[in-house]
Amino acid sequence: MKLLLLLAATCTVSGIRDRITDGGLASPGQFPYVVSVTENGRHICGGFIYSARWIVTAASCVFGKSMLTLNVVVGQFNLINPDVNEKIMDVYTITVFPEYDSAIKRHDIALIRLKENILFDDGYVDFIAFNEADISKKGVIMGWGATFDGGLESVNLRYAGAAIFPTSDTVPCGNYANTEFDTTTMICSTVSLAAVPSGSACQYDEGSPFVQEFTDPADPSLVIPTAVGIFSKTEGCRSDSLGVYTRLSVYTTWLLETAGQQPTRSHNSSYF
Repeated sequence: MKLLLLLAATCTVSGIRDRITDGGLASPGQFPYVVSVTENGRHICGGFIYSARWIVTAASCVFGKSMLTLNVVVGQFNLINPDVNEKIMDVYTITVFPEYDSAIKRHDIALIRLKENILFDDGYVDFIAFNEADISKKGVIMGWGATFDGGLESVNLRYAGAAIFPTSDTVPCGNYANTEFDTTTMICSTVSLAAVPSGSACQYDEGSPFVQEFTDPADPSLVIPTAVGIFSKTEGCRSDSLGVYTRLSVYTTWLLETAGQQPTRSHNSSYF
């Protein structure tokens, strides 16, 4: 399934030539829960705010890396020019899911604990809830992935709409065999033709969330953006390629045991 951001690009992810297409430019504060994970000051991956002290990202983004070289940037829109709400956060610990398989990126999820609390402002910096994906809903993904053939990370945050590609034991995720795609722990994404803008994920988008909108059961007038997946890998960044996302709901117990309970708050917002 495809979801991410960008214009047209071909990039190399784990040795695969990928191409990013379509997508649109996000506006400051449109996705206040998205963060940039940097290594030695350079963006390498996305992530999202779980709570004031914890960030969720892909294990493949931080596996084997030193926390001394990593930072998390919150409230960021432009990677080059400092944003008004931007803050660079130091990393305290990195916790990779114990069963992460780097060969095929199974259980591709990790937690970053920060040295100090993130200050939420309910506008440009905020956390996001997580839940099980709804296969009938369109979604959105956002990040700073490459925007041209062989390109580097995008300067500005971009986003695109996407849909969930139905998979089963007999219907795998595109070119990924069942040994590389696990229906119980992964989500397959494809471009949503009904979404405007639509697009695909590529290098530097890993760790960014796949987000769907759900209504609050207690108040149907409230729309709650909800993270349901984490971008892990793609068979290519062409518009007809499928992407793989870590299924967040599978890791509820681990997230709660490691990072504790999320804050409780409803948000009435829409990204389309």
